[in-house]
Amino acid sequence: KVGVSIEDDMRRAELIRSLIGPDNKLMMDANQIWDVKEAVVSTQSTGEKTQQNLEIVENEGEVDNSDEDAVAEDKIVDESAMKDDDDEFNMADYDKEDDMDGQKIFGAGLSGVTYYANPEDDPYITLPQVARGEDEEDDNYKIAPNDNLICCAKLDGEMSNIEVHLWNATEGDFYVHHDILLDKFPLCVEWLSFDAGDQDEIEGDRVPGNYVALGCMSPQIEIWDIDIIDTSEPVAVLGERLKHSKKKPKIGKKGHSNAVMSLSWNKHSQNILASGSADHSILLWDLETGLAKECLTHHKDKVQTLCWHLAEGTTLLSGGYDQTCQVTDCRTKNNKCWYVDGEVEHLIWDVSNPFSFFAGTSEGSVIAIDIRQENPLYTIAAHDNEVSGLAMTKLVPGLLATCSADKAVKLWHVADNKPSCVTSRAFPEAVSLHCLAFCPDHPTMLAIGALQGGLLMWDVASNKEFRDAFNHPTAVGS
Repeated sequence: KVGVSIEDDMRRAELIRSLIGPDNKLMMDANQIWDVKEAVVSTQSTGEKTQQNLEIVENEGEVDNSDEDAVAEDKIVDESAMKDDDDEFNMADYDKEDDMDGQKIFGAGLSGVTYYANPEDDPYITLPQVARGEDEEDDNYKIAPNDNLICCAKLDGEMSNIEVHLWNATEGDFYVHHDILLDKFPLCVEWLSFDAGDQDEIEGDRVPGNYVALGCMSPQIEIWDIDIIDTSEPVAVLGERLKHSKKKPKIGKKGHSNAVMSLSWNKHSQNILASGSADHSILLWDLETGLAKECLTHHKDKVQTLCWHLAEGTTLLSGGYDQTCQVTDCRTKNNKCWYVDGEVEHLIWDVSNPFSFFAGTSEGSVIAIDIRQENPLYTIAAHDNEVSGLAMTKLVPGLLATCSADKAVKLWHVADNKPSCVTSRAFPEAVSLHCLAFCPDHPTMLAIGALQGGLLMWDVASNKEFRDAFNHPTAVGS
């Protein structure tokens, strides 16, 4: 194969000739680059060394420069004779691009192909080009002031990812805005606004943004910037990549020794993140340094759920497989403990009472506890299976929402310590419900995480029983 460089062709021809000897024929192929005229001129310019070994026209002898025009003229006559009067598309000349200004491509499978930087210059593109604004594609990713974002970790078959959904009450939009592929099995996710990136890579002060901390089957905690589209790596990783072991967790860089099952970000001391693990410990991380500063070991089994106090930034609520709910003062590590009827699945503080919290258990119970008292305030037999999610909103006092593996979401009126079930809705297509949360801007809009169907939305104000019980107006957008 020749045709790209005369000098390179000569060098290769001389090398091959030295190997095959003077008595053997050496033929060259450049049919994808040269036409006949170019072949004659190029082979003549290679010089005497290669010309005597090239068989251009076997029985016509040497062709010199004076025959150049005659050869080209004969070629035109012969090709004209071959043309068919019915050759509507001029197929005989389809590969002649002498007058084309595009750039030829050389390479396997692409030789002779011509491309144009501007599609309007390509003679084969006859359809009009649709004008596109420079920012038209970016408009699809823009977030309006009245948009709400919902972040969830999802497992679909063998693929895990973080999905950021966009919901707009005015337009009725609800779709996945973007997602982040993961290489680990997600167990818990927590939103935070603190930039935990390496200080050496941050120019100036840390700027608040949208980040999520992700707990996985590995002992590490990954922090992702969800403001970045198509991000491929976390901005920070807390802890070291270790195999699961029975070793005790350590403060500093090492961190947990088993899966991270729960996370809670401290909104008062924003550089603090609490993590609960299958190694029975709770670590308090300093996001500025990426180091674990404190290790709490008062639980005797896996730590399933964590929640910082809404007003006191040093008070941490925790629950685990040891069937205990514990409130800890992280300054002194003093704690108070309550035993419940099963494994603690989820905990939240009462938004209307700073001294009480709710616990959902594996037995289907919801237990209300006042931290000033030794015994629970009351216990609700809420569901047939474990209570996997609890949610409250400040904008509707006394409203408690619960979800369960029994595929049902229930709304409760819990004001004055007199709980009553307001309404219930089943989601049979979900198979199991894992979590739920109220929208901070639209207090009656409930986001629900399901085993099947992904993220579900329910405006509880569409339910008449709810409107009557809480004297609330109609649903969003009605």
